Amino acid sequence: MKEIDFKTLNFTLLGKDSLFDGNLTLSGDVIIAGTFKGQLNIEDSGKLTLERDAKVEGIIQCDDLEIFGHFKGTIQSSGTVSVRSSADVSGRLKSNKLSIYPGASLNIEGNTEE
Repeated sequence: MKEIDFKTLNFTLLGKDSLFDGNLTLSGDVIIAGTFKGQLNIEDSGKLTLERDAKVEGIIQCDDLEIFGHFKGTIQSSGTVSVRSSADVSGRLKSNKLSIYPGASLNIEGNTEE
C-alpha cells in the first residue's frame, strides 16, 4: 500500500464536535461535520460538503456544494448545489444548477440581483 503524503493534499475538515464562528477563505475540498457560523468562501473549484450532523449558518460562496445537514443563510454557487434527503435548508440560494432529492426540506426565499 502506498503511503499518503499529507503535505500534497488540499482539503479542510471541520470535525463533528468542532465549532467555528467567523470568516474563512479556503481552497480545495472542504467537509464540515460540525457547527459553523459566519462567512465561508471557497476560492477554487473545490467541493464543499455539509455532512448530516453539520449545522451551518451564514454566507457560503463556492463552486459545487452538497448538503446533507442543516443550513440557514445565503448560498452563492457557481456550480451545482445538491440538497440531499437528510438536508434542511432555508434562506437565499443562487446557483447554476440545483438538484433536490426526495425528502429534503427546502425553504428558499429566492435570489436578488444587484
